[in-house]
Amino acid sequence: MGGGSCELRLLLDAYLDYLRLECGLAENSLIAYRRDLELLLEFLFQRGIYDCAGVRPDDLTDSLAQQRREGISARSIARRVSAIRMFFRFTSVEQRTDYDPAQHMQPPRLSQPLPDYLTDTQVEALLEAPTGTTPLILRDRAILHTLYATGARVSEVCGLTLNRLHLDSGYLSVRGKGNKERIVPIGARAVENVRVYLERGRPILLKRPADFLYVSKSGRKLSRTRVWDLVKIYAQQGGLRTSDVHPHTLRHCFATHMLENGADIRSVQEMLGHVSISTTQIYTHVDQKRLRSVMQRFHPRAG
Repeated sequence: MGGGSCELRLLLDAYLDYLRLECGLAENSLIAYRRDLELLLEFLFQRGIYDCAGVRPDDLTDSLAQQRREGISARSIARRVSAIRMFFRFTSVEQRTDYDPAQHMQPPRLSQPLPDYLTDTQVEALLEAPTGTTPLILRDRAILHTLYATGARVSEVCGLTLNRLHLDSGYLSVRGKGNKERIVPIGARAVENVRVYLERGRPILLKRPADFLYVSKSGRKLSRTRVWDLVKIYAQQGGLRTSDVHPHTLRHCFATHMLENGADIRSVQEMLGHVSISTTQIYTHVDQKRLRSVMQRFHPRAG
């Protein structure tokens, strides 16, 4: 990438350090921010712009317009608008100036797709798919139950350590995005499966002392990719379409089924670890869709 050690390049490096060290962003998120912002800087360098004072709002919108013409999706453009706004907010603070060329940028309006989720019967088929008593089967069954019972992200489940388990009290301490911790209740059925795995599965899988709850057959921390594969395998064994099921599907199921059964949206927000309730509100749309289908099926004047 061009630009040498110009002001914009140095500020980008400082910003990425800030995200890593101060905000605790995950490596995948850092890679995405770097990629998006380096595309912008390359565009600016081609225009001979190497410092913040030379950046105009039109330069920013022109860079995104060019990407849109190249076929970049509206969703990706929206993410890049967010990255650009955050970057220039950082630069204005670092340089102690009120000038922020990105302050009026607006992302494109996106249609928000409803998340995929399974019926109660389908979830039951998935949870019951691991049959047997081998250590790996006990582990897999406990993982599926943990994902559905807590609504935790797959990375959060893979990152669970023994000191975060409070099974007697019925909750887990989960470390989520931004390194933030939250308390998540876990039901009795999931607790039972986790206990069985801890007693009969995990000790056999361990090759050396380790703190992580879920380990691979070599005794190492289980990867997100492996959990993804396991969910697909058991979805197929449970007679489900594998294209419709992935680890995040169980998170969607958790939220949707909680709301369908009377949970308030604020509680679901807390358990999912959403910063904004607007992120959680999409699950109320799923519930409304179900209610509409019930009304259309049973109301005598629905037709």
